[in-house]
Amino acid sequence: MLKLFKHNIQPVSELSSAQTAVEVNALNLWFGDKHVLKDITMRIPKNNVTALIGQSGCGKSTLINCFNRLNDLYDGCQYKGEVIIDGKNINSKKTNVSRLRAKVGMVFQRPNPFPMSIYENVCYGLKLQGVRERRNLDDAVESALKQAALWDEVKDRLFEPAMTLSGGQQQRLVIARALSLKPEVLLLDEPTSALDPLTTLFIEELMESLKKQCTIVIVTHNMQQAARVSDYTAFFHQGKLVEYADSDTLFTMPEKKQTEDYITGRYG
Repeated sequence: MLKLFKHNIQPVSELSSAQTAVEVNALNLWFGDKHVLKDITMRIPKNNVTALIGQSGCGKSTLINCFNRLNDLYDGCQYKGEVIIDGKNINSKKTNVSRLRAKVGMVFQRPNPFPMSIYENVCYGLKLQGVRERRNLDDAVESALKQAALWDEVKDRLFEPAMTLSGGQQQRLVIARALSLKPEVLLLDEPTSALDPLTTLFIEELMESLKKQCTIVIVTHNMQQAARVSDYTAFFHQGKLVEYADSDTLFTMPEKKQTEDYITGRYG
């Protein structure tokens, strides 16, 4: 059932810089000769869930990969425009990409725990950041697992292999791994598409609690999920931002016919 009619939502056109976690200005991106993102301008509001929807290949995942510079890993990637986080354009050559990726966490479509213990998975990023004291690691692991609603299930088996967990538990472990670094923004790329309905509901409820401490951006093909979990929704088509509004408005009174056709299933 669609969970619409959220309250106290600021219209996207009225978001100030102080209310914005990620500001995108005239962003264009190419992979070789392929123009993938075309003049994207939008503001992602702080401490809210923003959903990106649209057909496969419309640029949703490519856009969130711009927020932590993952696209840099692909040959032939070029971009113009700005992505501003904490008042700085992260597309600058001066950006410390390692620090950026700690600040902007990522959870992918399929759970990808490392081949090590549950404990070592959660504190992996912290160790890379130079945290070594066992007490600090213990506290961070416990805190992150509690935030990911996994602590009670694994507290007595922290040193067992992460691969012994169920698919849903593995996805929450990956979320905990990202949360251990206390990210300002958490990117979720189809995080429940490989999970069963009950586990999907669990992850969706988790998003609602996590947005109190960080900004969440989710890519999803599921219209019902986008309506349930998001405060704002952006609809993309062929690399362009077609419409962006609070989710109540976009799903009940879209301005563009193209948006209405997509969310009602007339195409896509």
